[in-house]
Amino acid sequence: MNNQKILISGAGAAGQCLAYWLSRYGFRPTVCERSPAPRIGGFAIDLRGAALTVAERMEIINECMDNRVHMQTIARLDQYGDVVWKTDGNFGAGEVASRDIEILRDDLTAILQKAIHKDVEYIFNDTISTVEQTEQGVDVLFKSGIKRQFDLVIGADGLHSNVRKLVFGPESQFARPLGMYIGIFTIRNFLKMDREWHMSYLPNKIINIMQYGHDKHTRAMLIFKSDPIPYNRRNVSEQKAILKGQFRDDNYWVISKILDALDEANDLYFDEVTQIHMDNWSLGRVALIGDAASATTLFGGQGTSSAVVAAYVLAGELKEAKGDYKTAFERYGEVFKGYASKNQELALLSNHEFAIPTTWEEVEKMNTELRGLTEEAKQNEPDSTSAGDFIQNAANAINLKDYTQ
Repeated sequence: MNNQKILISGAGAAGQCLAYWLSRYGFRPTVCERSPAPRIGGFAIDLRGAALTVAERMEIINECMDNRVHMQTIARLDQYGDVVWKTDGNFGAGEVASRDIEILRDDLTAILQKAIHKDVEYIFNDTISTVEQTEQGVDVLFKSGIKRQFDLVIGADGLHSNVRKLVFGPESQFARPLGMYIGIFTIRNFLKMDREWHMSYLPNKIINIMQYGHDKHTRAMLIFKSDPIPYNRRNVSEQKAILKGQFRDDNYWVISKILDALDEANDLYFDEVTQIHMDNWSLGRVALIGDAASATTLFGGQGTSSAVVAAYVLAGELKEAKGDYKTAFERYGEVFKGYASKNQELALLSNHEFAIPTTWEEVEKMNTELRGLTEEAKQNEPDSTSAGDFIQNAANAINLKDYTQ
């Protein structure tokens, strides 16, 4: 096997899955992560379609199912906290979709960590400063000052990929912002919710509160439409100030408690809702996977599934090519491109279908229409069957080869 020493930048789902498969196939992966430990926080994510097949081949499917989130209800509330529309937690799930696994990011991270071979090297609290490709390999200088040589480097380091910036060019070449920002953080369960998701629309904004069970976290997710906002991605205080500035004057029944929780939160995720589009995911000995290569956004709910499948395909193609990276990277692009495009299209469609109203008149019109639904119609609003079909088509838009054979 050629090119066995592989540096993976990023210890999220993409990086962890890639480390698992590379190690299993006899490569020697090293995972570099900017944070002091695997990142936690965020909200529940979904494993669907092809990603479930990958989880089965990783032999983690049962543990994922044991940790799945079982939401009891999903409700739309008005600005005063009154229920506008309510359905059960299996909203939109048909016979196929019922196999989908909704799991907290924290739990999936723990499961992946447990599955990865103990010989996999981790470098935490460090990041790549420079990458220099040679005929012999890739010379990497870390921010800590350490210098190492690897055969290959894989960027699994998310939407704002450092590897992509160093090797492929500035983010602005590939980013397609959707005109929205999102903030997610843990809050106290002051509403005494139990496996419930409350969602409220305001002009140009959505307020979500999600409670995942008595032994699970409660999290707020705030979304707002905006023109580009300059901010420091490493300055959490600045990000909190942006969210407060957007929401503190809103006439929403519990916004003061949500923003008080934001003050206390130590796990804030804040970012612009953005897709990444690239013609090529590899350059020489460097390749990209996950959000670094083809970010979908939260709309459509396929980001983690896409990352898991990408890691499986890239590792499998490296195995099939016996480490010949030129062949493997080319095949990875050929196999995965259609799936990635389909899931990005799904995200754009979902963004359009659930468009945020811009005025109070539009908000009230939406709420009035939902209040007027019959009990039977409530179970299918908004057209959950067709939405589910779109999601399942995207989730299964790849014929996965069994590289384990």
